Amino acid sequence: MKRRRATVVRVEDASTLIIRPYMAVRLAGVEAPSRGSPEAEMARRRLEELTLNKKIEFEVQEWDRLGCSIAMVWLDGSSLNEAMRTYIEGLGQKS
Repeated sequence: MKRRRATVVRVEDASTLIIRPYMAVRLAGVEAPSRGSPEAEMARRRLEELTLNKKIEFEVQEWDRLGCSIAMVWLDGSSLNEAMRTYIEGLGQKS
């Protein structure tokens, strides 16, 4: 599939973006911390700081059973998937 561009309008959790044109995009290979945990909120805020109202590029890898795309995502040419994986792993080491 080809790369597409979009603007992030909301961040659901540490691995899910809502983009315009309207679509949910999950970061492939990124496992968000358990909802309700302090780490989950920290990771969600980090993703929001990085992406909210910014343009991203994404390439859909597959679709989940709920119709959410699972994608590789780039911000300013760098892998957002890798950045969030590294950030979340770091949160796990602190606890």
